[in-house]
Amino acid sequence: MWAITRGGFNQKIFNLPKTLSRPLMATSNLIRVSSPSYSTSSPNHAPFKRVGTHNGSFHCDEALGCFMIRLTDKFSNSEIIRTRDPKVLEGLDAVLDVGGVYDPNHDRYDHHQKGFEEVFGHGFNTKLSSAGLVYKHFGKEIIAKELQLGEDHPDVHRLFLAIYKSFMEAIDAIDNGINQFDTDKPPKYVNNTHISSRVGRLNLDWTDPDQSPEKENEAFQRAMALAGSEFLESVRFHARSWLPARSIVMECIAERFDIDPSGEIMVLKSGSFTYLSLRRS
Repeated sequence: MWAITRGGFNQKIFNLPKTLSRPLMATSNLIRVSSPSYSTSSPNHAPFKRVGTHNGSFHCDEALGCFMIRLTDKFSNSEIIRTRDPKVLEGLDAVLDVGGVYDPNHDRYDHHQKGFEEVFGHGFNTKLSSAGLVYKHFGKEIIAKELQLGEDHPDVHRLFLAIYKSFMEAIDAIDNGINQFDTDKPPKYVNNTHISSRVGRLNLDWTDPDQSPEKENEAFQRAMALAGSEFLESVRFHARSWLPARSIVMECIAERFDIDPSGEIMVLKSGSFTYLSLRRS
């Protein structure tokens, strides 16, 4: 049985669905979320650190940011605390998407403050969300663990850029209200199937009879799991399929003059799947 404990003089126990592996604990203005690490290689550290984000309605960026930061050695299995109380936030080890401060030296990763214009770099110019900030500073560590390589390995850097382009940048842009196209024309259709929309739909509906902090926490934990699983799926696709496909194509490019003296003809040795794998990025 899983339970939420709500603090106070009259303590109450609430049953939770068995999808949660650890209990959520909440008070009226401070919400603690304990959730599984989802990491296959991060060591456990004690005592656990505390990572803060805001309570209330959530978006994909802080859900994914909280998931990713817990894959790092520094914040492995850290406790997620959801609050807007400045005094509480000040005492936490890291703060995402709230607090009005971007300071990686003190693990503060908000993007809402006036004057914030941080971008990923490497040719990308989209303003970062809290997820993009976490990825910018910890993405290589997460990818290196998955590949079981050092962070300075060229393949880690290649995936670092490819995953930002194919997965992370859209989350940053959507959260910051940046249109995908430079046009004033209305779209021909509505797309509400992307990860940011699906995470948003996990917020409590206004018709839900139970609007308690406990229910909100439960929804946020589902949001972390959804965003995180798709992030890891992207990392593993790039490691399993994209990198080998890239190697084959690069080899074919190097050998193109053996096919034709012009160098304008390239033969893919392993079939069209290689090209399709690269196109997915």
